[in-house]
Amino acid sequence: MTVDRLLPFLVLVCSVGTGCSGGDAERESPGTQTAGLSASSPPSVTVVARDFAFDVADTLPAGWTTLDFENAGQEEHFAYFYRLPDDKTIDDLRTEALAPFGAAWYGYVTGEISREEAEDRFRTEIPAWFYDEVVSVGGAALTEPGERARVTIDLEPGTYVLECYVKRPDGTWHTELGMQRMVVVAPDERHTDATPPQPDATMTLSNYDIEIAGRVSAGSSVLEVRAVDRPDGLMPHDINLFRLDEGTGLPEIVEWMDWMEAEGFRAPAPGHSLGGMEHLSPDRAGYVHLNLEPGSYAWVSEGYGDRGMVREFTVP
Repeated sequence: MTVDRLLPFLVLVCSVGTGCSGGDAERESPGTQTAGLSASSPPSVTVVARDFAFDVADTLPAGWTTLDFENAGQEEHFAYFYRLPDDKTIDDLRTEALAPFGAAWYGYVTGEISREEAEDRFRTEIPAWFYDEVVSVGGAALTEPGERARVTIDLEPGTYVLECYVKRPDGTWHTELGMQRMVVVAPDERHTDATPPQPDATMTLSNYDIEIAGRVSAGSSVLEVRAVDRPDGLMPHDINLFRLDEGTGLPEIVEWMDWMEAEGFRAPAPGHSLGGMEHLSPDRAGYVHLNLEPGSYAWVSEGYGDRGMVREFTVP
């Protein structure tokens, strides 16, 4: 049994709320791109993150969909979508996967068991469907308060969970406070002809490397992100964009991105986050819309930065 799809379930309690579409997705900010869509472009859906809930339509169209993500909260948030197996419900997720994870996690953070023992319990006590049948389809990665991010992902019909599992300064997961909810993706013939955007560059995520073909430049551009395999660690591949301001230490960002450390993933982050692509199952792709100002940046993988999955770059 593999454990690389563990991260979606970093909670003791699955709080599934309702919401509505909201927010104005037309304003641009560094790290996002809101250029006009062509006739065959995917429909645009607004997702607003607050402390601690999501505003989003209860039902989304199937097919390629562009998510306009706004962080209207006071802490870092992201919007991660994953599809449940057809025969599983939120209640199954809560009782079969979340409860054993929570027991092992809090045994670890209270010192009752070691990190290695906790990871072993993740392997043995969480059911196989959790690892083998949950499909990670991406979403907008870590985004600073007040920033916006835009991504295009492929949504197949089914029942999805949308979540953010950043930790509060006291270590409480955002999911425990309500940032996990159900979204239904329904078939819609009107969007079957939608196609993803044409990328200016392509990023390939593998064990454990980042390969980039092409180049993103100042202003608007599109980056295709593709996962080609599955890590032997605890989660699928993702990638997060940070602006490296004066005084920002990349090693500190990499260390902070290890959620299994008690102090890891606690807001605020030690760098300015500008989105990216959330976790992708193998052989899936998503598209990050960028609007970069000149400066220094870094792509950082959550959990695998210390294995070399970091890329610094400069936008002239």
